Amino acid sequence: MKKIMMNIQGMIFDLDGTLIDSMPAWQSIGSEFLKKHGITPPDDLNEIIKTMSFAESARYFIDFYGVDLTEEQVGDAINGMIRENYAKHIPLKPFVKETLDQYLNQGIKMGILTATHKSLTELVLGRFGLLDHFEFILTSGMTGLPKSQSEIYHQAVAQLELPKQHIAIFEDALYCIRAARESGCHIVGVFDEASQNDWEEIKNSSDCAIMSFKELLG
Repeated sequence: MKKIMMNIQGMIFDLDGTLIDSMPAWQSIGSEFLKKHGITPPDDLNEIIKTMSFAESARYFIDFYGVDLTEEQVGDAINGMIRENYAKHIPLKPFVKETLDQYLNQGIKMGILTATHKSLTELVLGRFGLLDHFEFILTSGMTGLPKSQSEIYHQAVAQLELPKQHIAIFEDALYCIRAARESGCHIVGVFDEASQNDWEEIKNSSDCAIMSFKELLG
């Protein structure tokens, strides 16, 4: 593991399920949103929307369920529903702060690539004193791209201004790992309970995989 990381000069981190333990908060948010609008959600709603960007899921709620709002209004409503969790409750995953502090001290350039709104990302990273660790935050909303498309990874890699062979991308979701592979960077799979059914495939699709950030310390 540490041998693979020896030549790494830059890192791109997913946020939810990778750095923060937020997936349980997200898994019910779509259903809660539809219920607020008098709509009974299907049992598999989370599975349907999990690979969508904010804009895509908003459009899905509008087109498929007839929610009488604009895409922006849907996004604002969902952000508002989950904002308190990011402001007060969602924890970092174990050993994340220690690992990020270590890489910052080593002069490694780091960035965030997430489907989560930038304001929520800044809110939770700021709460843990980590906002200044990162060169950039790039989101699906800023690019208009979901994380199932490889182009969003190319855009993130370009922001680090480093050769791709010296960059590691950290992801917990299999569909993201598959898209990230096309960047030519090193891929680090991160275990999260929300993706545990894909764990064997995540390990096979990554250059290395970690159960905990503790494995990267030292």
